[in-house]
Amino acid sequence: MIVLIVLFAVFGAKVKRLDLKSINFISTESAELYFKNIRSYSYDRVENEKANFILYRIKSREKDTTVFGLNFLIVSNWLQDENYILAEFHPYNFISNGLHCENESGSDTIRLNGSDVEAHYVFAANFYEQLSADSRFFYHNNQKNLVELVISEEQRKSLEKSLKDYFKLVGKLR
Repeated sequence: MIVLIVLFAVFGAKVKRLDLKSINFISTESAELYFKNIRSYSYDRVENEKANFILYRIKSREKDTTVFGLNFLIVSNWLQDENYILAEFHPYNFISNGLHCENESGSDTIRLNGSDVEAHYVFAANFYEQLSADSRFFYHNNQKNLVELVISEEQRKSLEKSLKDYFKLVGKLR
């Protein structure tokens, strides 16, 4: 029994990195049904009839826009069976110099390089990986000093749920 436990610890399940080489916004019908019938109840839903999009924001998100924060918006383009993820910053774009991340294995800086859906996807995937690694996050203030982005445990869970739901929706996670 001890040998099996040691083997599992060494060769067992690892955290799956998201594949950023193939960005895909298409959802399978089963993933779409699971999200709409099970997960969507955890989200505020707004229909944009002009664009034929459905916008989902997790209900447990940080709603106080006076606090520096980050949320994610899932955009459902149901006409093309595509779903997009958009990062929402408050105040607007406070991480223009990137978001510095630190954890036990090192540090990194993730950036939102552009305003298109691919840039938001890459940012969300990198943020999800850092969130899964229990990273601490820092941003540059107006004086160019690093300031910690305080994310409560409740907010961390909310961000992780949003990102996990999205990456399951587009088939990147199981």
